[in-house]
Amino acid sequence: MNTMKIFKWLMLGVMPMSVMCCGTKSVLVKESEAIAVNHVEAAGHRLMVMKPSKKCKLRFVSHKQSNFKGAPSIDDASIVLNVAAAFTLDTETMNVCGDHVVAGESISGYDDVTATGHMVIAGDKVRIASNGRLEQSLREAVVCKGYLFQQCLIVEDGKGMVERIPQAIRDRKAHIIYRAACVMNDGSFAIVQGDEQMYCNEFIDALVALGAQQALYLDMGTWAWGWVREKGKTTELAEHFFNTRYQSNWLQIVVSNQ
Repeated sequence: MNTMKIFKWLMLGVMPMSVMCCGTKSVLVKESEAIAVNHVEAAGHRLMVMKPSKKCKLRFVSHKQSNFKGAPSIDDASIVLNVAAAFTLDTETMNVCGDHVVAGESISGYDDVTATGHMVIAGDKVRIASNGRLEQSLREAVVCKGYLFQQCLIVEDGKGMVERIPQAIRDRKAHIIYRAACVMNDGSFAIVQGDEQMYCNEFIDALVALGAQQALYLDMGTWAWGWVREKGKTTELAEHFFNTRYQSNWLQIVVSNQ
């Protein structure tokens, strides 16, 4: 068999399996292929950009889901990235901000006027949108057995919306680290975190300069702890605070054979 035929048969054998990795079944995805982590500069600030490959899947997990088995563990090798997603109301009820969907299960959350946008994961498609179309997206997530959570929409159609970050956060004198889920100008998805402390307007300006078309704020402060696993190395994304144990929901990038 000549070289071209060998290549043809290799492609026929590999390509269908690589497509399966997007939210279906696969045992072929290696951890090192699941995510790309880059450190870049935008608008004069340093950012950490974490992009999942097409060989993994995104999911949203809530402690209120019916089959919840406990908070994610950093020792779970199938979880390549784990970060807090929607706001948690308090350390007693651990209620999740806004109605949300986990693997098609619709779950009620508390009302929060700062929840101006949402992220929906349906199959291998990710969309971040204004809550003007929330009801439609909730139905879509349920029908597709997908995922949805609500948060502050801080970049909409390429325009920064710093006023949508809660006033209590904007009023802080000290710089802090910020994190956001983003759909970029080219349609790709990324989780972007400041590689340095910034004010919220500086972070949003950096997201826009980076090319974020839509960006959803992710819970930070004492709920900020998470991790990313790249090329065999696990990096904790924030300090493990006392309140970390009260995280109520998470956005994850997952390699799974299930």
